[in-house]
Amino acid sequence: MAKQCRRWLRAAVGAGAVVLVGVLTGCGDGNVDDFIWGRTPSFLPDGRVVYSQNLSTPSDQVLNLVTGLDAGVIWRINADGSSPTKITPDGRGPDFFPKVSPDGTRIAFASGENSLFDIWVMDIDGSDRRQLTFDNAVDTTPNWSPDGRRIVFVSDRTGNSDLWSVELDGSGLQQLTSFPSDESTPAYSPDGTLLAYGSNRDRSNFDIWVEDAAGGNPRQVTRKDNAATNVSDGGPAWAPDGRLAFERWEGNWNVYIVNLDGTGLTRLTDDQGHDGDPAFGPGGEVAFTSSRTGWWQVWLMNVDGTGQRQLTGAR
Repeated sequence: MAKQCRRWLRAAVGAGAVVLVGVLTGCGDGNVDDFIWGRTPSFLPDGRVVYSQNLSTPSDQVLNLVTGLDAGVIWRINADGSSPTKITPDGRGPDFFPKVSPDGTRIAFASGENSLFDIWVMDIDGSDRRQLTFDNAVDTTPNWSPDGRRIVFVSDRTGNSDLWSVELDGSGLQQLTSFPSDESTPAYSPDGTLLAYGSNRDRSNFDIWVEDAAGGNPRQVTRKDNAATNVSDGGPAWAPDGRLAFERWEGNWNVYIVNLDGTGLTRLTDDQGHDGDPAFGPGGEVAFTSSRTGWWQVWLMNVDGTGQRQLTGAR
C-alpha cells in the first residue's frame, strides 16, 4: 500500500484546553504495526474498543500530553487485543477523539479533514461519514447523550472554550456554558441529567465540575487547596456507580476516581509514565491511555485499579 502523508494543525491540550501551535506532516502506510500511539478509547456495547491512532513518525512526537490532537486514524480492536481494524476511510481525516454512540452503531469524532476542527459522525464501519458543525472555530471532544439524539462538544467559536450541543442531524445548535473561563471534555451522566467537564473557573485551576445537562446550576467536584498549584483535572468519565474517573496532571498524568460530592478521592494508576483518558466499558472495566511502555497505548484495568494490561501495541 502506498505511504499516506497528511498535514494537520498541531494542537497542545492540557486538561482539555486547546492551543494551536503549528502544522505537522505525518506519514503511515495503513498497516497497524506502523502506527505508534493509541489514544482516547471508547467502548462498543460488546466490549470492543474504538480508539484513535497516530499517523506521525516518532520524530514528530514533541508533546508529552495524554489528550494531544495529533491522533489521525480511528481503529477498532477486540478486548483481547486481537483483530485491530482501521475505521477511518483511506484519504480522509485526520480523525481523533472517537466516541461510540450508546447503541453502538455510530461514532462521533473530531476531524481536521477540511483543515478545520469540526464534529463529524460516521457508521461504525466508517461509512456514511457526515459533518455536523461548520465553523472556523476549533470544535473537539464530542460525547453522546444517553438517548443518542444529541452530541455535546467543546468549541471556542465565541472566544473561550465553551460547551455546546447539537442534534444528530446538525440542527439545534445550543451553547451550554458562557463563562469567562475555559471548559473541556464534557460527558453526560448515564441518566442524561448532568454533564461533567473540566473547567478553570476556580482561580484558573482546572477542576472537575458538573451542571445540569441543559446548562446551568454548576457545582464543583474537585478543588485545589493551593490557588497556585500546578495540579490540573480533566477528562471525566462516569462510572456505573455514579462516581467520576478523571485524569490529573501532577508532574505526570494519572487516573483518579471521586464521588460526585468530591469525597472518596482515589488514585487508580501510579506509574512514572503518564496515564489518562479513562473510559468505562459495559462490564465496568476501565480503558485508559498510558505511555509506560514508551509510546501512548490503550490499556485496560479493573475499576479499583487492579489488573492493568496493555491492549494496543502489545504484540
